[in-house]
Amino acid sequence: MLCCRLLALAAVACLSIGTLGSSKPHSSIERRSAQEVIERLGLEPNVEKGYYVEKFEDSDRNSNNRSASTAIYYLLEGPGGPSTWHRVDAVEVRHHYAGAPLTLSLSDDNEEPVRNVVLGPDIFDNQQPQVVIAKNQWQRAVSHGRCTLVGTTVAPGFSVDCFQLAEPDWVPKGA
Repeated sequence: MLCCRLLALAAVACLSIGTLGSSKPHSSIERRSAQEVIERLGLEPNVEKGYYVEKFEDSDRNSNNRSASTAIYYLLEGPGGPSTWHRVDAVEVRHHYAGAPLTLSLSDDNEEPVRNVVLGPDIFDNQQPQVVIAKNQWQRAVSHGRCTLVGTTVAPGFSVDCFQLAEPDWVPKGA
């Protein structure tokens, strides 16, 4: 049931910004400034860097009264550099919606090397339109252009109490 909701939510999010069922080019965001996108979507500054807005919070609750899932839009500007390392105690799925590709750096903070995954629309150029981020996995992102618009679906739902932001100079083991 949750899987069906998440898939339906992803499809609705894509439709709402004109990437499915439209003859408009996927890259129309490239003709707009980041500020125009921020204003159009009602995005607010994010503590990890960039801008976000929560668009969905499932009304189903677990035994801790936590939402079954949440979904946000997140915009990261390229000139601002990478986001701050952070982690969430739930599985996240990042979806590329528009703009430049984005590299997600992922780490379990062990001796294993940091894994870099490029989130983007070009599956024939080693980009992935969606990336799953494991529960408690450290992550940071960097846009490869002016800006990148992604969506993040979290299950169970995002809770600020279950979010950890690293110190600005922290790097995971294996980096």
